[in-house]
Amino acid sequence: MDRRYFVRAMVATVAVGLPKTLFAQGAKPPLAKTGSAVDTRLGFTLPDPYRWMEDPKDPAWEPWMRAQAAYARKALDALPDRDAIARRISALTGDLPVTSRVERAGDKVFVEFRPGGASVAKLYVIDNVGGEKRLLVDPEAIKNPDGAHTSLDWWHASNDGALIAYGLSPAGSEESVLRVLRVADGSHFPEAIDRARFANPQWLPDGSGFFYVRVREGAVRGAPDYYLNTVAWLHRLGTDPKEDSRIVGGGDTVDGYKVLPIDFPFVFTAPGSDFAALVPYGGVRRENSVLVAPLADVAAGRARWKAAARLEDQATAFTMHGSDLYLLSEKGAPLGRILKLDAANPDITRALVVVPEARTPVETADVGLVAASDGVYFARQNGGPMTLHRVAPSGAVSDIAMPFDAGIFAAYGSPDKPGVDVRMAGWVQPFGIWRAQPDGRLIDTGLSPKPSFSTAAYKSTRLIATARDGTKVPVSIIAKRGLKRDGSAPALGQCYSSYGISASPVFSPRFLAFLERGGVLFEVHARGGGEFGAPWWRAGQKANKHHTWQDFIDGTEAVIRAGWTSTPRLTIMGTSAGGIAVGNALAERPDLFAAAVDNVGWTNTSRAGVEQNSAPNFPEFGDPTNDAEYRGLVAMDAYQKIKDGVRYPAVLAITGMTDPRVAPWHPAKFAARLQKASVGGPVLLRVTFDAGHGVGSTRQQSDDQWADIFAFALSQGRARGLQRPA
Repeated sequence: MDRRYFVRAMVATVAVGLPKTLFAQGAKPPLAKTGSAVDTRLGFTLPDPYRWMEDPKDPAWEPWMRAQAAYARKALDALPDRDAIARRISALTGDLPVTSRVERAGDKVFVEFRPGGASVAKLYVIDNVGGEKRLLVDPEAIKNPDGAHTSLDWWHASNDGALIAYGLSPAGSEESVLRVLRVADGSHFPEAIDRARFANPQWLPDGSGFFYVRVREGAVRGAPDYYLNTVAWLHRLGTDPKEDSRIVGGGDTVDGYKVLPIDFPFVFTAPGSDFAALVPYGGVRRENSVLVAPLADVAAGRARWKAAARLEDQATAFTMHGSDLYLLSEKGAPLGRILKLDAANPDITRALVVVPEARTPVETADVGLVAASDGVYFARQNGGPMTLHRVAPSGAVSDIAMPFDAGIFAAYGSPDKPGVDVRMAGWVQPFGIWRAQPDGRLIDTGLSPKPSFSTAAYKSTRLIATARDGTKVPVSIIAKRGLKRDGSAPALGQCYSSYGISASPVFSPRFLAFLERGGVLFEVHARGGGEFGAPWWRAGQKANKHHTWQDFIDGTEAVIRAGWTSTPRLTIMGTSAGGIAVGNALAERPDLFAAAVDNVGWTNTSRAGVEQNSAPNFPEFGDPTNDAEYRGLVAMDAYQKIKDGVRYPAVLAITGMTDPRVAPWHPAKFAARLQKASVGGPVLLRVTFDAGHGVGSTRQQSDDQWADIFAFALSQGRARGLQRPA
């Protein structure tokens, strides 16, 4: 590839914008001890001097993390405009009420709502449509002994809206405890069920109990087998959970079907249906099996499950409507087609195709299939923006006009009620709850209040980059209208692109604190996401994962060529699985960026299999016990690619000590390795001790983190001359 168009990093001034009081005086981050661990396999020799960090009981672990946190805090607090940015973000989010979830049951509307000024979301009920909200669950009122905050993890109302099961956890740990509340008076049933992460409670029609999933008894938190052999139970209200009826567990064989140890055996019910569905959900696996049995038999412990779809049928979503079972299948139709089966005799070979494969893929990750009394609603992907559609009971398919280029992040409906509620946003349109009506109209419900600020000064632009192998890769860019494209604008570019999850249009009020300072935000829709369906996802999965970070690099170069920013002003960022993208882009092209943010990122992939969340991720990234897949894991290991003596950009690594999804040692090891190896920009390790992966973080925690990220990105290149592409 011809590199003459691209700006070379001015490595000698990478840290110009960072606090002189700290770095100019030669202050250095706390040194990490090193060990002699080495992995040798299949011709690989992988030294791992920071292997000791994988043991949370190592006496050096917490002191080193606290020292790193203090060092990073001092550096970040000294960044120019950091305090002003923090105040601006706090003002933008503090007064803005946010509704994140809606559920209609009986004549009630339940909303997960964070009032203006509140720290975390709370659960409310509207007893009559159009009425006032009444508080049911207030996590802020729960005081933990160590002072950590409490978060609402999940909830689900009984069919008549009289009861609600919900989960709470402390400090962003997602280790939920299940409680059941009477909606009428707010009183609780006596039982409290722990080990209820991902419980997914599904109510019996009469509200006498519910099915739920629970981590197996004796599972050790943090151990690599923690999520193996989870169990589905039936709980009867008012009884001791020790008396719950076991339905099925990971590793079981039910009626000839093998439930894998990594599967979460979710049991689903639907209002108005006499059937239950068993979905052995393989963690982040895209395709899952669907089994069906009469609900009464499941509740009585005598179910004979029938397989409606097996893994080879590539079912990626399902819903039930009475005795009809709808499946979204990608077998022989990689962009998805919707099938209808008889739940009493779910023979997929005799299924009716109600929505054939089209030119745009049916979205699976956030929407899937949602049943309402007037039909089944689904969404399509269009390379990022999404559209909403409905297939009526008659089989007629209708399109629902979208008010803007939107990302649809959830759809809520019930087979006994017409229409669905959808949670949507655009690149410059704040989140709202919209209602899709049976007549095809999409109206704003007002359940998520409109903000007082305006986004009229900003616009989104779509750029199509050409990857090194000729693939066309979309890039979404958000900036001020009329921004001068001379390379002088600071930019923050992101990439996730894993699990087939699409980077659809999304907006946060926090973005304004960066955009109004002349910043540019962009997202590279690299292979590995779902923007163009299963083929796009598979092109960035396992052994193909290199396409993800290569697309990220090539998309970023296209942004630079178009004049939106330049190397000295450019920061890249990856979150969670996006750590693969940002870590490898940093390792392979350290000359292309001024800085990088590794946000709770998965960076030491060759060690897959030794942390709590390992097994559920094998279907996406690879099983280390498989030689071919282990080679792929090594190939995407950014930590192992860091070399001594290289001028890497400035790096901000971020983690939370209670993170259950990406172990804190991933960002820690990555930062420690860079601190020793790099002769370029400073490396900071930002640690929050009462937060996890970001799920369940308080508003203030999120505000502070984004203030640090934006201040860090804006600090790059402040005092250097800018080069333009040749």
